[in-house]
Parts: sequence; C-alpha cells; structure tokens
Amino acid sequence: MKNQPEEIDLFETPEQLPANVQQILEKYGEFESYHQCEAMLKEMEAIGYTFEYYLDAMPFNLKKII
Repeated sequence: MKNQPEEIDLFETPEQLPANVQQILEKYGEFESYHQCEAMLKEMEAIGYTFEYYLDAMPFNLKKII
C-alpha cells in the first residue's frame, strides 16, 4: 500500500501563495464571525482554492482545488 502524501495547510505558508490569494487573506484579516469565513470561501473558490471552518470562525486546511 502506498503512502499518501500529507496535505499541507496553505494557511501556514501564506508567503508562498499567489498574490491574488494573499490579497484575499489580507482583505479579511482577523475573523470575528463565521459569516466572514463564508464570504472569504466564496472568493477563494472563485480562484481555485478552498478551506474549511467551524462556527468559531477559525479557517483551516486551505488547499488548491484539483
């Protein structure tokens, strides 16, 4: 059985992301509600990225949509 490569949460390396993704991250900055996460997710999906979040407004697991 082959080992699956471990996915990296791109939130941990924002400096390596394309400029348009960095701009979205800067736009939203600190999160106060899950509504902000929802809005940012829509923008990220439009440019080919996705992430997860809970009601505590802590986004995680940013990755490129394949």
